[in-house]
Amino acid sequence: MGGGTNGLRIAVAGASGALGRELLSVLSDRRFPVEEIKAFATDRSIGEEVEFEADFIPIESAPKTLRGFDVLIVCTPQAAALDLVREALQNEVPCVDASGAMAASQEVPLYVADLSNPSTIARAPLVASPAGVALAWSHVLAAVEGSAGIERVVGTVLYASSRAGRSGIDALSNETIHLLNQKEPPPSDAFANPVAFDCFPLPADAEADNAAPLERELARDVQRLVGAEIKVSASAVQVPTFAGDGSSLAIETRAPLPVESARELFAKAPALEVWDEEEITPSTRDSAGRDIAVVGRLREDPSVEHGLLMWLTADTLRLAALNAAKIAEARLGV
Repeated sequence: MGGGTNGLRIAVAGASGALGRELLSVLSDRRFPVEEIKAFATDRSIGEEVEFEADFIPIESAPKTLRGFDVLIVCTPQAAALDLVREALQNEVPCVDASGAMAASQEVPLYVADLSNPSTIARAPLVASPAGVALAWSHVLAAVEGSAGIERVVGTVLYASSRAGRSGIDALSNETIHLLNQKEPPPSDAFANPVAFDCFPLPADAEADNAAPLERELARDVQRLVGAEIKVSASAVQVPTFAGDGSSLAIETRAPLPVESARELFAKAPALEVWDEEEITPSTRDSAGRDIAVVGRLREDPSVEHGLLMWLTADTLRLAALNAAKIAEARLGV
């Protein structure tokens, strides 16, 4: 399968989940030189199959050792990632963590492929890839920071059910079908509340700031990627859509940045597309399956001296998988 004898041996942990499946799709689309792919997940997924390069490969149990693989890409939930990362390091196997587990560690490079120099991770044993929303925000914010500087960012994220992986997608589908048939939806632990035909803020945890974990992680990743001195405030709302996350962003700049200048910046930035004012505002569905984030409703913020307001939508699952694949390519010199 894949690239033949000149290809690479790739291990994908969490291959049965939404991110793992999307990663395999991206690797296939980019013709990643693969000799062998080991797709593994938890015991309940063993026996399932995932698609890669028009073939179907079985989900297996974790290999007894990772030694001999050229790279491990971790797409599991955060709680399951640490042991896998540790095992990869012990076996001297380069590791790309797309789970979010290692993003908080200052010792681990947090890497956005389109904004960073590939040589910076050429010898790194472990590289972290940020979550998809942080990726989408970072493309916009890096462009603004480089031109006018950023004082503050306030954003509200509308999260699709895919943020919870396959269980989130299944929960929304099952609840919708049952409610349309006037039946009681089946119980699900994918979300804090029933999700079909409803919206709710993500629940806060016990920390003093009363933020939801995803809100805190998003602010942290943006500061690591764009600038530690930038003030970031994020609110997260769960909405009843299947894929594609939308963000309403308010960016306060240090220097003036006219709307037209910002539009030109975003048009030239990697992985961004700007919709003109005459076009229909981009919906989350418009970004589905695309390798870019889409900016719309770009306008001046009248509440601050220098500020911009905008709508940003992206298939963040796709962005996360694409960034992980690009990290693997940079790390292996593909």
